[in-house]
Amino acid sequence: MICDCRLPICDLDFAPSPLISPEGRGSTVLICRCLVVLVVALTLATVEPAFAADRGQIVGTVDRAEQVKSVVAVHRDSNNKKFVGKCDATTGRFTIDGLPVGTEYDVIIDFATARLEGVSFKVPRSDYEEEQPLSDEDIKVIKTKTLELNKFENEVDVLTIEGNIQHGAILLNKRRTTPFYESKPGEIVWRAELWHFERPDETWLKRQDEQFILLYRERLQASEYAKKSLTFDPSLGGVALTNEVPKADVGRIKLPDSKAGVRLRDGRQKPAELPEKVSSP
Repeated sequence: MICDCRLPICDLDFAPSPLISPEGRGSTVLICRCLVVLVVALTLATVEPAFAADRGQIVGTVDRAEQVKSVVAVHRDSNNKKFVGKCDATTGRFTIDGLPVGTEYDVIIDFATARLEGVSFKVPRSDYEEEQPLSDEDIKVIKTKTLELNKFENEVDVLTIEGNIQHGAILLNKRRTTPFYESKPGEIVWRAELWHFERPDETWLKRQDEQFILLYRERLQASEYAKKSLTFDPSLGGVALTNEVPKADVGRIKLPDSKAGVRLRDGRQKPAELPEKVSSP
């Protein structure tokens, strides 16, 4: 360690001693100042690991690494705050560091002209001792109520409905393709949202403590929207980091093709249960 003895770390007032010459007293002061610097540095060194302990890391490996443009972790509860990671263009190994622990993140990978985006369908556990999934009737009711509540967009894709007998998560891809206030010719509004429903008693209700989780909101030309290639993937969503387990490995990721469209990569509902598109009049 190199210390700069010229820094005025402290002023030490030594009483003159007949046993120490003036030159010797000057050397003693300089040595003491260096010792003070050393003590401070050692103290900071012991504090730094404690600060680093509340930061986590997400790692994984992606194929076609040469196509990857960026890898980020997004924190939905902090207005979609993003943490940029690094990806090795040869091995495809990526690392996202400096993530505050005690929360969850969605991983987003931009590649070629497309995006692969994590989304979380986690819901609270039900009150039943043995967990029960959503029934076909539950899915039908939630879908109907979702479409009834949606007022602005005239085209709604219900990409999936997940959850249990008391809690549901709904991923929506919505568009307003008809004219709206101050809209320009060919302009649309595109929104992707995650809604949550709950059934405290016998009736399914949209959660009152949150409006929705906004994933995207854009005002753009219909021709630009038609070029978008976005694939949602629940295996990259809700990645939890804790003090006990501050590192998460999302494993090997196979990138989807980059064809145009907004889709869900791993929907758990059968295609017959959910229409691809629902249009409002």
